[in-house]
Amino acid sequence: MSRFNFIAVLNYFLILQIRLSFSYDNDTCTVCKCDCNCTVKLAVEDEGMSEDQIVTTEANIEEQIIANRATNPSSCMEAAANSLNSGVYKIKLEKMNITGLEVFCEENVDSGGWLVIQRRQSNSVDFNRNWQDYKKGFGDLKGDYWFGLEQLHALTSSCEQELYIQLQIDSGETYFVKYSEFVIADESEDYALKNIGKYSGNAGNGLRTHLSMKFSTYDRDNDIYKDNCAMIFKGGWWFRSCYRSNLNGLYGDDKFGLKWVDIERRELIVFAQMMIRPTQNCWRQLMLSNLNR
Repeated sequence: MSRFNFIAVLNYFLILQIRLSFSYDNDTCTVCKCDCNCTVKLAVEDEGMSEDQIVTTEANIEEQIIANRATNPSSCMEAAANSLNSGVYKIKLEKMNITGLEVFCEENVDSGGWLVIQRRQSNSVDFNRNWQDYKKGFGDLKGDYWFGLEQLHALTSSCEQELYIQLQIDSGETYFVKYSEFVIADESEDYALKNIGKYSGNAGNGLRTHLSMKFSTYDRDNDIYKDNCAMIFKGGWWFRSCYRSNLNGLYGDDKFGLKWVDIERRELIVFAQMMIRPTQNCWRQLMLSNLNR
């Protein structure tokens, strides 16, 4: 099923749910006020409404669902659903009260809908940055780029996300890693890697040993090694002591460069891209949230 059709089907079932909610007999169930398995809040609760008024209200809510999804996308799944082209789009980040946030959406990988949170393809951007830079994000949306830990926490904590990582070594061979869930803690927990779900792919489970680790930078040492791993390897990451994966090291450097140990330490990674997108559980949550507006 294409993503556009998937979104349409979800909208259809939500609209059907509205219609069923309106169809309950007023003597036995006021809309969303008794145990009718009703999962949305409807503004209209007047038991004296005429049939024409109910039909009109129902149509208005249907229009609202469609309009909200089209004009207020909260993910790349929605923002790029019509064009299905990779590129820069604008989404809302409700948890941070941000509208018009520019993000890069990747449509050419695993059915598309991915929001790029990290990309390394050259040495044009320095990733040996301090805590505040990694918190806020930096780089070029179309080039080397880091999304920002605060925004990453907002997205992954508000709605379930999955993670996809693309890797390419200097010989041209490509690898991928996919995790069924990806959750980053808030700053009070130093943006710890809280969950990665189930692993699949051909590059090895390089994040497994980093699970539960806090993020480290050269000015914020949160690893368990005797020295500061971020200072040694010239970039921020969820270091333990020190890593089985590190995609924020020095680009093009054999010793301190981008590494995914299960591919073998000696292999030089020349391209890495980390991306997230909503799971189906998240999609249902996003759709229902629009009915409460």
